[in-house]
Amino acid sequence: MPDMRLIVAGAGGRMGRTLVKAISETPGVTLVGATEGEGSALLGQDSGVLAGLPPNRVPIVSEVRPLALAADGILDFTVPAATVKLVALAAETKLAHIIGTTGMSAEDDAKVAEPRKKPPSSSPAI
Repeated sequence: MPDMRLIVAGAGGRMGRTLVKAISETPGVTLVGATEGEGSALLGQDSGVLAGLPPNRVPIVSEVRPLALAADGILDFTVPAATVKLVALAAETKLAHIIGTTGMSAEDDAKVAEPRKKPPSSSPAI
């Protein structure tokens, strides 16, 4: 069975760095992307090095959408506004979305729940 391919959103933070390290130590999963917010001083840095590992050649980037094509899931330890945006992207691209973001308001929670309320799109009849 192929490895589960994961993106870590918020990879430059304490929890994100911990996740990058955990992924490197866990059989069956592979890090395929690492993100931080636009304008972060960490953009372009190697996510492995930030996590205290040897270079892993997975740079920190701000654009998640291009990474979604090569991923099965996204581990989200960002901020509420980013999580709300990632929920929509994950639903659209069919990524598993694991949320570890704290500080979510009731309004944020409602936005996060919204894609789950929509019926799955059906394939056209052949």
